[in-house]
Amino acid sequence: MHPLLEALVKLLFPTHPGCQLCGSVTGDSEGICPSCRGWLAGWAKQPHCRVCGRPLGSRHRRPSSLCPACHRQPPPFELARAVGPYEGVLRQAIHLFKFKGRKSLAPLLACLMVELIQQQLPLAQCEAILPVPLSRQRQWERGYNQAELLAKEVARGLKLPLLRETLIKYKETPPQTGLPREERKQNLKDAFLLKGPAADIFGRNLLLIDDVFTTGSTASTIAETLKAAGAGKIFVITLANAGK
Repeated sequence: MHPLLEALVKLLFPTHPGCQLCGSVTGDSEGICPSCRGWLAGWAKQPHCRVCGRPLGSRHRRPSSLCPACHRQPPPFELARAVGPYEGVLRQAIHLFKFKGRKSLAPLLACLMVELIQQQLPLAQCEAILPVPLSRQRQWERGYNQAELLAKEVARGLKLPLLRETLIKYKETPPQTGLPREERKQNLKDAFLLKGPAADIFGRNLLLIDDVFTTGSTASTIAETLKAAGAGKIFVITLANAGK
């Protein structure tokens, strides 16, 4: 297991004797069994869509393969990548971080993102970092924007400028969970607005940070908004990919 992932498991489950992913009683003091260790390590080796990063399944072996959605309609962002699948320990960590006030997880989770960026993105092309914004109401209810906390740590790790005030979500939208792709897209129509000076993003390649990538509707809507204002390439990094 990667050292950062081991540290994450230790932080979340310091004393639990069983595996926190599959429930096996063979879990060690770190809370994960050997079988799940191998599964997590193998995530990056699985075939993924070369654009959105969605898992393709065992039938797709070519590195250049596209998922059906990206084949039908290429997204407006350059590419999207995730640290791992939205399952098991990673899903639990995101839940604690996002809904249970565990803001202390931000540095460790961001470290996983930084390593992914350094391995899989053309880092030299990234010129600034933006978090996916929350609506004012949602941020007031939660007390913080989890994507902004991640983006702050990622920007520090990569030594890139953080554009916190450039984009806002000015339209409150119903939860996206469980909605199909087209409803998600309609849900987000006109939801994001450029607040900061267009000069901050004009001609610049941007790195968009969020917690979970599901259908790509949020990333696509924001990428369209940024590109309409003159931005260059948009790269997307999330903690997890929930695509099937």
